[in-house]
Amino acid sequence: MASKSTDFKIEQRAYVKIRTLLKVSPTDVHKDLEEVYKDTALPYSTVVDWARRFREGRVSIEDGARIGRPVSSTNDKNILEVSALLEEDPHITLVEIADAVGISTGTAQAIVHDNMKFRKICARWVPHLLTQAQKAKRVQCATKLLSEFDRTDSRRLFDIVTGDETWVRYSEPLSKEANKVWVAKGQDPPMIPRHDFRDPKVMYCIFFDSNGPVCQICVPKYQTITGSFYTNECLTEVEKFYQNRRPRTGTRGLRILHDNARPHKTKLVREKLEAMKIVELDHPPYSPDLAPCDFWLFPKLKKHLSGRKFESRAQIGSAIFQYMKGVPTEDYKKVFFDWIKRLKLVLQHEGEYFEKLHH
Repeated sequence: MASKSTDFKIEQRAYVKIRTLLKVSPTDVHKDLEEVYKDTALPYSTVVDWARRFREGRVSIEDGARIGRPVSSTNDKNILEVSALLEEDPHITLVEIADAVGISTGTAQAIVHDNMKFRKICARWVPHLLTQAQKAKRVQCATKLLSEFDRTDSRRLFDIVTGDETWVRYSEPLSKEANKVWVAKGQDPPMIPRHDFRDPKVMYCIFFDSNGPVCQICVPKYQTITGSFYTNECLTEVEKFYQNRRPRTGTRGLRILHDNARPHKTKLVREKLEAMKIVELDHPPYSPDLAPCDFWLFPKLKKHLSGRKFESRAQIGSAIFQYMKGVPTEDYKKVFFDWIKRLKLVLQHEGEYFEKLHH
């Protein structure tokens, strides 16, 4: 007696056949099947395959007879076929494997999990596909920085000031996790509009050190970050801060850690840093995982602001200021020790990106 899943397959193939003969596209056929059969709908690739067969003149909607099929489908031949399919397409589903090899989904699962010891995981997003030269540069920078800061005297880390730019929306979206809601069976989830890139937002340049916030600069509307703006507005604010905090030494002896954005690398910026007697630390290209603002401050700030709506730049600035002030000093210190850990991970992974640390 045929199983319920087999009956569903036959029903759907019959529908694919009729719609294909009526010259309906596989895409539209698959949408119809998904609407009716939900999770048990045939995969799109299977719909495309059967549509092709029917266009080529196939009449039967039944599976063809398999002569000499062994009692056990978990054999070397099937394992090799499954292995080849996985190598060709790591995203392939168990249903698609079963259809391609001519085995049940249970057998496909047994081969993949028990025989081949495979498991399916989500691909990991990375900022950039690094070239060998870029990996080598990351290793070179990490080695140089560790030689200066990975010592018993951790006070050298307290001489680092770091900063970067970030966009803040007037209505910062909730995170995917924060958007989760409990619903009753059969109840539709609430709808949330997707944010448009044209939504109003403001750019801030934010600097901090191991003691806490240094300064935040609101970038005027229509103003882009240039070498001149970064020098005259951002670095000047940094200079004023340390002149007030350290009247005798000011910025002398500080190290600045910022990324390789073009405005940060202009002649004006270099000359300003020299005049301030600040040493610029090496930072490899495509390395937000080594920038404290990117791997720590900005994600936490955006999470704190998520779900809130602001009416003015002043409100946004006040919210940022209050958040920065509320972060414990110990957290500002810890992030620089985490930065050292990340530099070591760069060496361990030979320059490749690594899994993020938990904060």
